[in-house]
Amino acid sequence: MEGGTVISLGQVIVDLTMSVEKIPRPGEDVFADKAGTRVGASYNTLHAVRQMGVGAWHAGILGTGPWADMIRAVFDGEGIRHIGPDNADRDSGFCVALTDDTAERTFISTRGAEAYGDGDTFRDVDPAGGDIVHISGYTFAHRTGEGLRAFMRRTAAGRNFAAVFDPSPVVARIDDETFDEVVGYRPIWSCNERETTLIAKRLGLPVGRVSFRILVERMARLLDSTLIVRVGKDGAWLVRPGEDAELVPGFPAHAIDTNGAGDCHAGVLCAELSRGTALREAVRTANAAASIAVTRRGPATCPTRKEVGELLSA
Repeated sequence: MEGGTVISLGQVIVDLTMSVEKIPRPGEDVFADKAGTRVGASYNTLHAVRQMGVGAWHAGILGTGPWADMIRAVFDGEGIRHIGPDNADRDSGFCVALTDDTAERTFISTRGAEAYGDGDTFRDVDPAGGDIVHISGYTFAHRTGEGLRAFMRRTAAGRNFAAVFDPSPVVARIDDETFDEVVGYRPIWSCNERETTLIAKRLGLPVGRVSFRILVERMARLLDSTLIVRVGKDGAWLVRPGEDAELVPGFPAHAIDTNGAGDCHAGVLCAELSRGTALREAVRTANAAASIAVTRRGPATCPTRKEVGELLSA
């Protein structure tokens, strides 16, 4: 094991995955071509971290019941350490994930134990220098979000570890006070194109009236933080505050399932940063990993470090 540890403050639930020709209309009956039950959400990120050979800890809440048992078994099998609270009154949640023939995803999620935290949920999380803390915007959709805000307030001053924030589409709905706290925490923002547009609108930027490159440069200045924007096969934009945006090239591949590709990218990014890899090279490595992941079905399909290295060297 090299470098620091990646600590996820996100939620881990179980994904009920189904592949369908198209998402059914209301009242329509369709059959899934393939179906499965897998641990998902922030686990996908932690799985990617472990695939890179880096230590992975989960600080979120696990419940009590069959879904939580499945999560714990997967954690044990992959060497992911659970350092968060346990809830004896609720099982962990689950999500129905539908992937259609265009590789687009649709989700229906429940709230389980992971959603019912409080201000003390992350009070015992004490990252060391060199660790990377991964934060998910989905946490702000639930009561556990108050614990995440408390963690940011506690660790903001003199922080000696890096934080990577995956805003998720929830970023459009969190209240202004929470949004301002996240901005003030100055994490590395790891986003897809849709999330980037949502954030730009919250910042009052002219979406659609300037080039995407200019838009993300203005965003990075207003956020006063590094911004990484995934743009599929084209790679990812890397923008540091006050600097020109750089498109770090991707590795084009035929995508058959994009479910979990963003999590794969974020997990590899966190793992590489924990090793001390320079930011641009960490983004390039994450691009390579995600390009392999989308060629495989399932939410946790991050390739091994060896596979990524072979693609990078090729």
